[in-house]
Amino acid sequence: FIERYDPQYVIILSGDQICKQDYSDFLRFHKEKGAEFSVAVMEVPWDEASRFGLMVADGDDRITEFQEKPKNPKSNLASMGIYIFNWDILKKYLIEDEADPNSENDFGNNIIPNLLKDGRKMYAYHFAGYWKDVGTIASLWEANMYIFDENWKIYSRNSGMTGHKIGSNAVVENSMITDGCRIDGSIKHSILFSGVRVEKGAKIEDAVVMGKTVIKAGAVVEHCIVAENVVIGENAVVGSMPKGEGHGVATIGSGITIGKGAKIGPNAMVNKNLEDGEEQW
Repeated sequence: FIERYDPQYVIILSGDQICKQDYSDFLRFHKEKGAEFSVAVMEVPWDEASRFGLMVADGDDRITEFQEKPKNPKSNLASMGIYIFNWDILKKYLIEDEADPNSENDFGNNIIPNLLKDGRKMYAYHFAGYWKDVGTIASLWEANMYIFDENWKIYSRNSGMTGHKIGSNAVVENSMITDGCRIDGSIKHSILFSGVRVEKGAKIEDAVVMGKTVIKAGAVVEHCIVAENVVIGENAVVGSMPKGEGHGVATIGSGITIGKGAKIGPNAMVNKNLEDGEEQW
């Protein structure tokens, strides 16, 4: 992508974030500063700062210090995991890092500290648009639930399925239902990927349900992420609506079968089949 502008620059994007950003503006900033390395940053709440790699910068946005997930943050400028390097600098430090047997081969723990140590020209690009770190289950759930924006449409690959069908006794409220879904139960504030089937009497609320999952009659699925090709049996209960601090997002792995009447707690991460009536908390 960046080669459309100038092949001497390389942009690196983190895989665990969702961002709406014009990279050409970021590149302009990098060039104007005469930077060798630039990182996109965003201010985060101070009580969340220790979850992130943090940049300490001066009045000219030049980076003077970097903290990787510190207990005592000196800054709330979180690295978004989006970098621009001059190619010669990136190449040099990657080669040196690969030759170091003690390196963790990590940008946050190795490359960026080495750049700082050598006094390289490093700058923080302040970003004020949409950015969501999805490095935790809760943040992934939240990003899916609140990403709808009329002015920023996200187009995915066409499933090739027919349109979704809502049954005569179904109830759908404040939800996104995609191609191929068959809904005969109750859906509230949820995201259903293509080909999901919800049988009569099933209830889904505050959930992200991925493609071709089947939720059978009488099942209750709340405040959770359900991966693709899952079968949730009749009258099973997966997750629950939040009831205070420490209440997590239940997750069901791909291809899992949850037996009839099984119960899955709000913090459970299910990666194996559950038998009829079995519980996991």
